[in-house]
Amino acid sequence: MISVAHEPTAARPRPAVQCSDSLVARIRRALAEWHSRARGRTQLARLSERELRDIGLTSAEAAREYAKPFWRG
Repeated sequence: MISVAHEPTAARPRPAVQCSDSLVARIRRALAEWHSRARGRTQLARLSERELRDIGLTSAEAAREYAKPFWRG
């Protein structure tokens, strides 16, 4: 009978599925974050002067924030 040496489990490469799942999860998180930023900035743009004052922002500060592209934090 021929004996075949097996590699230890730790030395085996990980299946590509795990890497893909990780990449897909990171992409989903990024898309969710971008969507949240865009939604928040749209809501900020709709606030009145009084509402902005209530949250401690000037209209200039709010304008700078909602002018940012969605991918910028």
